[in-house]
Amino acid sequence: MSSGTAEGASSQSQYSLQIPAGSMAKALNALSVQTHQTILFSPQSTSHINVGGMKGRMTPTEALQRLLSGSGLKAEIVPGAGFTIKKASAIGKKSAEIKANDVETIFSFAHRKVKSEKRTSNVIVDSIAYDPFENLGGNSSIASSLILLPGVAAIYNGDEPRYVSLRGISPDLNHTTVDGLTMASIGETGSGTRRVNLQDTPVEMTSHTNIYKSFTAEQSGDAIGGVIDMIPMSAFDHKGLYAYLDGYGIASLYGGAAGQNGLSGYPKHMGAGEKAVISGRFGKNKEFGIIISSRYQNRVTNQTGTSGGLQYFDTAGKSISEPSSAKWNGMVAPSSYGSSEYANSVTTLGGSGKIEWRPVNTGLTASIMGWTYRRQEHQVGDWDAYNLKNSVTNQTPTSGTEQVNSIYVRRIQNTYSRSSNGLIGHVDWTRGKHDLVVRGGYTWEDYDNYQPLERMRTYPSSLYANYAGDPKNGKMFRITSLSDPSQVQNAKWSAYQMQQQWRKSTEGIPTVRADYGYNVRPNSRGFGVAAGFEWRGFNIKFDEKDKIWNNGFDVTSDAMYSNYYPWKWSIPFVFMNVNGLKYDWSSLSQSKSNAATSLYNSRMSDYRYREDVTDGYVSLHYALPHTVFIAGVRVDNVDYTSWSPTSSNNIASEGFTRRNGNYINPLPSFDIVHHFPWNVNLHASYSRSIGRPTPSNIAQAEKISCGTDDDSGVASCSISSGNPNLKPRKAHNFDVAVDKYFDHGNGMVSATFFNKIIKDDIYNLTNIYMQDGEIFQSSTPMNASGSILRGVEFSALDRSIHLLGQVFDLSMNATWMQGHMHYSNGTTMLRSDHLIYQPDVLVNGAVTWHIPAIKGALRATANYNGKFLTGLGSTRDENTGQGSVFMLNMALWHQVYKNVSFKYEVQNLSNTHFNNVIGSKLQYTNNTNYLGRGVYFHVILDYK
Repeated sequence: MSSGTAEGASSQSQYSLQIPAGSMAKALNALSVQTHQTILFSPQSTSHINVGGMKGRMTPTEALQRLLSGSGLKAEIVPGAGFTIKKASAIGKKSAEIKANDVETIFSFAHRKVKSEKRTSNVIVDSIAYDPFENLGGNSSIASSLILLPGVAAIYNGDEPRYVSLRGISPDLNHTTVDGLTMASIGETGSGTRRVNLQDTPVEMTSHTNIYKSFTAEQSGDAIGGVIDMIPMSAFDHKGLYAYLDGYGIASLYGGAAGQNGLSGYPKHMGAGEKAVISGRFGKNKEFGIIISSRYQNRVTNQTGTSGGLQYFDTAGKSISEPSSAKWNGMVAPSSYGSSEYANSVTTLGGSGKIEWRPVNTGLTASIMGWTYRRQEHQVGDWDAYNLKNSVTNQTPTSGTEQVNSIYVRRIQNTYSRSSNGLIGHVDWTRGKHDLVVRGGYTWEDYDNYQPLERMRTYPSSLYANYAGDPKNGKMFRITSLSDPSQVQNAKWSAYQMQQQWRKSTEGIPTVRADYGYNVRPNSRGFGVAAGFEWRGFNIKFDEKDKIWNNGFDVTSDAMYSNYYPWKWSIPFVFMNVNGLKYDWSSLSQSKSNAATSLYNSRMSDYRYREDVTDGYVSLHYALPHTVFIAGVRVDNVDYTSWSPTSSNNIASEGFTRRNGNYINPLPSFDIVHHFPWNVNLHASYSRSIGRPTPSNIAQAEKISCGTDDDSGVASCSISSGNPNLKPRKAHNFDVAVDKYFDHGNGMVSATFFNKIIKDDIYNLTNIYMQDGEIFQSSTPMNASGSILRGVEFSALDRSIHLLGQVFDLSMNATWMQGHMHYSNGTTMLRSDHLIYQPDVLVNGAVTWHIPAIKGALRATANYNGKFLTGLGSTRDENTGQGSVFMLNMALWHQVYKNVSFKYEVQNLSNTHFNNVIGSKLQYTNNTNYLGRGVYFHVILDYK
C-alpha cells in the first residue's frame, strides 16, 4: 500500500489547493501534503490513471470527489486516520488487494499517521505507532517500541528495556507524559527519581508515542534529552466495534540455580499472559466512544552474573592505587571475584479505560481516561564472593595467583510490588481559527518491598586462588582453581549483618494545563499566537525500616554445599540454605540484634520532598506558503521543600530538617521550518531547557550501609548521600534536521545534527576502595562545571519496498555522539570524554517481510548500544559503565482462520550477555550477566 503522509485538521476544513496535472498517484500525494490528511492507496489501483489540474478552495472530501470522478475509484473515510482509496467494486467488501492479515490493515493507518505527524510538525519529532504484531515480546512495552527510533538507547532489566536515554542524556532528563500530563515515577527502589519505568507501560493503551527532540515554548521546558508523549488510543480510530485479544505462553530457557538452591517455587520456567483491547461507539450519531485495554503476564527469569574488582601493582609487586603511576607494571589483577544466581518470578497486571464524547458539528471533544498497572516480583538471589589480598605471584597479563582473604555467601530475597496509576480529563474546543485544550489529572505510583538478607563469611588460612582472564578484551578475570578446596567445604561460617528491610514510598503528581492557539494549525497562513499555563505539583514520601543483627554468631549449619557450577564458574557453589521469607527471626536472641545500627539505617533512609512547578508561555507564529517562523518564551518557576534526617557521631536524630528552595528560568526558543520542493523539509531550532535534580539527590541524608549492595557484587558496603545544594541543569539546544519523503510518502530519509551546551550538569561521583577486607563504594551527586554533547542522527524507512515479487517494511537508524564534561573529584578538576549514559554509537533497525501466502509476516528487530558511563570515579580509573549490547529478536505470525492468528517469537535470539565495565576508557570488564532466551507462542483473535 502507498499513501500520502500528512494528517492534521478536520477532513471538513477548507484549504487553498493547487494540484498539478499528471498521474493519479502524484495528485493524491500532493493533495495529502496540502491538506495534511493521510490518504492510503495501492499503486496498482492508481496505475495508468492521469488527472487534470485542479485549484481552488475546498475540503479534502470535495477535492477527492473531483479527482476520483470517472476513475473507477472511491474514497472511504477512516475516522481519525484520513482516507483510503479503493476500487468502487471493493467498497463495502473485502479488498482483493489486501492479502496480509486483516487486522494489520487497521494499523497501517497508524504507521502513516506517525509519518504525517513528523512531516507537518513544527518541531523535530520521531514517532512510533502501536502495532500488536510488530511490537515484540510478551511485555511489548513502550520502552521496547521506542528503542527502534533514532537516538534512543535501551537501559535493560534482564532481556527487556526498562528505561531509555535520548541522545545520550540520562533518563532522568526526559520528560514523560500521557496526553501531555506528567507521569509519576517513584524510582527503581522507591527512593525517588524522575525516570519513568517504561517497561511497565503497555503500548496497547496508546495509538502512538511521540518523542519531541527540539522545543518551542509550547513544549515542557524540563527536558534536555527529549519529551516522550504517549497519545492514548481512541474509540474514534475505528468505525465501529473493534476487539483484539492475545493469549500467549512463555518458555524461559535458562535454568541457572533454580531448584538447586534449597528453595521451591522458582524452578518453573513456563509462563503465560494476555493482552486485550476492545472499543466501540454508540449514541444516535455515534458521538460516544469507549475503549478498554487489559494485560496480564507471569514470567520466571533466571540469570547468572559474575563480577570482580581490579587492583594494580608496581614493578616491585607492591599495591598501588591507580595505573597512572609511573611505577605501574602495566598489568592488572583481581581484587575480588564473585558469582550471583538469581531467580525472579514477575507478575504484571492492569488495564486502562477511556470514555469519549464528540458531539456532531460542535467543534467540541471531551474524554476521561484512567489506568492502573501493577508489577509484583518474588526474587531470590544467591551470591558467592572471594575477596583477595593485595599481593600477587606468577603474574602475567592474563593470569596469576593470589591469597584468599575472605569468602562471603549471601542470600537475598525480595517481595515487592509497584503500581502506576493515572486519571486524566481532556476537553478540546475548536472554532474558526481558535483552538483551546484544557487538561487536568493526577498520576501516582506506590512501592512496597520486604527484603530479608542473610550473610555468612569465613576467613580461610593459606588458601590461594589461581586466576585467568583478559578483562581488557572483554574476558573478566575468573578463579580457575583453589589450592585447597577442602578449606571451603570444612569452613566455619559466622553471620555477617543478617537483616530485614521494609521499604514503602508513594509519589503523586497533580497537573492542570490550558493551551490556546489562534491560527497555528499546519495549514494556517499569516500571523498566529499560542499561549498557555501549567501548574504541576510533586509529592514523594519514602520510608524505610531495618532490623539488623550483630556479626559473629555461628551459622555453619546453614551452609549448603552443592555440586552446582554456575556459568563460567569453576568452583562448586555454596548456598546459604535459609528461606528468609519464612525464617523464624524471633529465634535469634535479642542480644544478637544491633539496635543502634537498625535505628540508624531506618531513620537515615527516610525523606520527604515537595515541589510546585508553575509555567506560562507565549509563542508567536508567522507562516508563509512554504516557511514557518516561531519565536516564544516559557517561564519556569519552581518552589520546593525537602525534609531530611540528621545524625551526629553516627547516631540518627529524631525528626527532620526542613530546607526550602526555589528557582525561576526564562526559556526562550526560536524555530524555522521550510518546505522545499521535492518533498524536502528543513527544521532549524534553538531553545533553552532545564533538567531538575531528582528528589533523592536533594533530600537523601548521608548513610553508610553494609550488606545491602546493589546486586552487582562489586561492593559490600556503600556510602550514599544527597546534595541539597544541587542546581538544576541548564541547556542550550541547537538542532538542524533535513527530511526527504519519497515513494508516495511510504519512504523517508532524515539527517539531524544536534548540539547541547549544558551548564551545571549533574553526575554521581563514585569512589571504590578496600577497608578491612570489605569493598566500599561511595556515591555523591555533584554539579559539573560544564558539559557539551553533539551528534548526528541518520534514519531511513520505507514501508512498501517491492523486491523480487515480495513486499518488505524496513527501518534503520544510526546515531553518532561525542561529548565531554568538566567536573571536580573534590580536589582536582578532571575531564570526562563522555557524559553519563552517552554511548558513542547507536544502531537500531527492523525489517518485516510480508508473506501473503500465509496472511502473515516475518519480522526481526536489532538494537546495538555502544558502551556508556554510569558513574564517575574520584580518579578516571574508577569510572564505571555499561558494556556494549547487541540484542536481536524475531517473530513470525500467520492467519490460521478468519479472525484467528498464531504468532511465534524468540526474545534475545542473539543470546546476549550484559557486561559492566570499569577504567579510564571503560576498557576492563568486571561484571557479566547471562540469562538466556525467551520463547513466546501467541493465539490472537481479532474482530473489526
